[in-house]
Amino acid sequence: MSSRIARIRVFAQRLSAANRYTMSSSAVADPEATIVEITDEAGRVGWGEVCLASAVYQPEHNAGVQAGVAALAPALLGADASSIGSCRRLLDAAMLGQPGAKAAIEIALWDLAGHRLGVPMHELVGGAHDAETVGTYHVIGIGSPDEAAADAVRLQSEGHNRLQLKAGGRPIADDVAAAHAVADVLEPTTELAVDVNRGWTTAEAIQFSNGCANVRMSIEQPCDSAADLRSIRDRLRHPLIIDESSTDLAVSAGLIADGTASAFGIKLSRVGGLSPVMGLRELCASARVPMSTDDAWGGDIMAAACAHLGATVDPRLHRGTWLAHPYHQTHYDELNGPRIVDGRVTIPAGGPGLGLLIDATQFGAPTHTFD
Repeated sequence: MSSRIARIRVFAQRLSAANRYTMSSSAVADPEATIVEITDEAGRVGWGEVCLASAVYQPEHNAGVQAGVAALAPALLGADASSIGSCRRLLDAAMLGQPGAKAAIEIALWDLAGHRLGVPMHELVGGAHDAETVGTYHVIGIGSPDEAAADAVRLQSEGHNRLQLKAGGRPIADDVAAAHAVADVLEPTTELAVDVNRGWTTAEAIQFSNGCANVRMSIEQPCDSAADLRSIRDRLRHPLIIDESSTDLAVSAGLIADGTASAFGIKLSRVGGLSPVMGLRELCASARVPMSTDDAWGGDIMAAACAHLGATVDPRLHRGTWLAHPYHQTHYDELNGPRIVDGRVTIPAGGPGLGLLIDATQFGAPTHTFD
């Protein structure tokens, strides 16, 4: 049963950070999400979204995603949305790169497929281990050791057993002190990752790891490039998680093969959507390497896509689906929008596809319409 694409609309939605979110390279303030609505000839609608945290977090920016979607959309008009693989080929033929824009469009295509078939998205992208909730992790921003420890105590009391401590952009001694302060209050079942977002030199990464030799933790993306990470892997005292350097299947496979990657932080907008992440999921499953399923920022649409996909990952290998909602506190669907309950993310159940009921009028006038 075909599902020809009849209209594509693009919206911009500001997601201002109500609570400060700090990392080594920048602080998130008020990024603008690109929201995509795809309507087929039968009137069914699918929604997609991408919102990058800041212009220095990855080599795209939100204005570029908006422009990329507008440039790609005409290539899909009249295409059969029921063949997502064919639609991906049309997008790739129309423009090189633009993983963020392609991710936003592809999420909408999967949502539309769920509505067409009357099933939740997780049934289409691998099948859920748990169709109601999925594990998460919570970020502790850059601050003093006392502030970091207090946040760790509070978050564990709220049910979180995976914590990510941000580091970088300050003297290494301060990061070492913060890591020790958090470690001192960790419960036995809580996992700690120190995430640097490329903020250290190779020498600083080694210095930090030596300074925290007795701390039970992993270190996430301490340096800028895959080459940097390979150069220090045998000199670190802790497992190494790859985030920003995990850009596609080939790169990730190489980082597993040479022993650099102990785990991955996978971002949908960085690798280009749900389909590429499904390939990475199978790679990680075959190698028994843990991974997360999330994105840099975003509202209910991106959060729902990440939660549905996270539900298809073996829980023993899933590092969690992170939500930006605690920071911007905005819901597109007040009833079904994903939220954190007892340390887990709820999977929307408001209907098929993403499980969200979205009123387009909340986004104002579209920035682009193609029909």
